[in-house]
Amino acid sequence: MAHMASWFLSFLAFLVDTATASTIEWAGRPDDQASASNNTADLNVALATLLPGDTLSIPNSTFWLTGGVRSTGLVNVTLRLDGTLRFLAERKGWPVEACAHDHNKTCVQKAILIANARGLTLTSAGAGMVDGNGAAWWGYLNYLRYAEDRPKLLTIQNATDVLVERWHFRQSAYHTFHADDVARVEIRFCSIDNRVNAADSHSVENLAALNTDGFDVQGRDIHIHHTSVWNQDDCFTIVPTNSNTGVNARCTENILVEHVNASGLGLTVGSISASTHHSCIRNVTFRHATMHHTYKGIYMKVDNHVTNPNATAEITNILYENITMEEPEQVPIWIGPAQEADSKNACSLAWPELPGSKCPPPIPTVDWTNVTLRNIRVVGAKVSPGIIFGNSENPMRGLVFDNVVFDPVDPKARPWKEQFYYCKGVDRGVATHGTMPVPPCFSTTS
Repeated sequence: MAHMASWFLSFLAFLVDTATASTIEWAGRPDDQASASNNTADLNVALATLLPGDTLSIPNSTFWLTGGVRSTGLVNVTLRLDGTLRFLAERKGWPVEACAHDHNKTCVQKAILIANARGLTLTSAGAGMVDGNGAAWWGYLNYLRYAEDRPKLLTIQNATDVLVERWHFRQSAYHTFHADDVARVEIRFCSIDNRVNAADSHSVENLAALNTDGFDVQGRDIHIHHTSVWNQDDCFTIVPTNSNTGVNARCTENILVEHVNASGLGLTVGSISASTHHSCIRNVTFRHATMHHTYKGIYMKVDNHVTNPNATAEITNILYENITMEEPEQVPIWIGPAQEADSKNACSLAWPELPGSKCPPPIPTVDWTNVTLRNIRVVGAKVSPGIIFGNSENPMRGLVFDNVVFDPVDPKARPWKEQFYYCKGVDRGVATHGTMPVPPCFSTTS
């Protein structure tokens, strides 16, 4: 009886929400860069007035904004973007807040932050666009001056039951799309395009769009499909959760990424850092992916900066399946320590090409278990097939390469030549069903 009463009250609430729902057309001022600040304030007011069941419609025009679009507590709300939200192309006029890592300093705010949402839909009648105007923020000199003090384009934080469809993101100044501590999220028919020029490659010039991550997701029960990314950092990234801080998930788990195109630093698990509360990524599948001229391909990485022996992490039950790479420009398969310039004890970006460069193994308090690559085809790789680099104190276990094939197999390719892979710290890796070449620390089965 109590259960029936609860259901009836919920049904009544649904009827009330539906009866009072309305569609609100946002009346921002289009095509006027000088109105960016006023548009941002007006949009924040409109978001704050939304009630359960409401739809906020942004019409098919271009609206300039500063950063600092914020909304919290949306329940069963739809945001329909039929036009373009375009952000200012410089720091001047961009709102700031205390930096997360140092409250005595200020950092730029996120472009759009949606927090504490339930039943959220981001949709479009056509192809809604969010334009970060990133070119003014990019560049190696800007990085030396500001590092990662650049705005993320869209962040959805502490949210459940979310649908994102037909939203397109371009020229993000920094990370493009973050879903942080979420549950039951679907992303479909979306795209990300972050590039310096129109070249069909990740040249040194294009890589100057540093840290322009694609879809970074953290939480549980997430499905991404029929979506594309071209960027200069990780394309689809599975980010860990730890058991102390998660609200909607205590582990990032049950993630499916399928029917996607990706070109950048790859289909990525991590990086994962050890934590005294345990960090976790498990039950992740990438499948049916095409990676045209990608820089890296399959990329799994551990952050080595935490050396506390009581801090732990795990990467468990990961499957990459039915993936084609077309002329990858750097390492097609990288499983091991993160290769980056901005974290302690990372693998050097110059390794192994530059004599004296270093690449420490992953820290031993991270468990790697049950990683399978199945039906992977790599055509025209420009360097050796890859790196599989665990820690001998706690080696990777349950690694299987099932029909992982390079065409051609080139024993002269740098840097590993006839060894093909740098392969250490693996316990009984298995290569099967025609895998070619076979990593030297694996055994073969038919």
